[in-house]
Amino acid sequence: MEWRCEWCEKPHEENDPPCDNCGHGSFEKAVRQVNHDVVPGGTVWICQDCGRSHQRNSPPCKRCGGADLRIREGAPETDPLDDIGTRWLDVLEPKYVAGYAVVAVLLGVLLLSAVGVISLPTLGGPEGPPPVPEAPGSADGVGDLSLAGVEDAYVAELNERRAAEDAGQLTRNATGDEAASYYNKATVAAAAGDGERPDREAITRFPLACDTPVLVSYRVAPERTGQPVSEFDNESRLATALVDSYVERGNAFRDGDTVGVDIHVAPDDTVFVTYVVC
Repeated sequence: MEWRCEWCEKPHEENDPPCDNCGHGSFEKAVRQVNHDVVPGGTVWICQDCGRSHQRNSPPCKRCGGADLRIREGAPETDPLDDIGTRWLDVLEPKYVAGYAVVAVLLGVLLLSAVGVISLPTLGGPEGPPPVPEAPGSADGVGDLSLAGVEDAYVAELNERRAAEDAGQLTRNATGDEAASYYNKATVAAAAGDGERPDREAITRFPLACDTPVLVSYRVAPERTGQPVSEFDNESRLATALVDSYVERGNAFRDGDTVGVDIHVAPDDTVFVTYVVC
């Protein structure tokens, strides 16, 4: 079974995040989609109102207009209604007539709106960025370490590594910080079973400096850094360990000018890191 990145959907042979394309720290199983509309081997779809068979699950029924088609293996040799010349008008029920009338009215309203005779309220999805959720663990500090200081040191260390690879320098951006904080905190909460997984599409609802931001999200367990977070001497040492964890997996640096970052320490001392590059 292949795996794919939840953010950019790149396939991977193993469940070994982060993604080597976008750096996202979570994979999902890749499921092959199969079209079940037409099933070979004699499978047919039967109207539950009049019994007519259909090759596809494409209601309404061609005879009576019924909307309930159900699959059945092995179509009957004959359809008893085929020989008596029943028309769809003969078995059309009042409830379907009412449904067609409603559809006709809606189409009429949409047509009048399109030509400017009437106006309809604007329909659309949620506007504005999503709120940053609560997450278990610490967002401020652990022991004598300030996580805000770790974030500053993380950006500095990231820029040093980028310079060594001839990549451009990134400037810290407050809007990017907010977007990273939303995604990181939602990831921590979901991992602890306290909330929903973050919506990757919601990142674009933040007023970022680009239309297609690059989001990198990963987590670093204590055994990977070699010691608990509280035992690091200073913020720079922890930041270096976190950047090391990203680079050591062969991840590439993404092009951009600005970066927002959020670092959160979960109750089990796992460090969650998310940064957004524009």
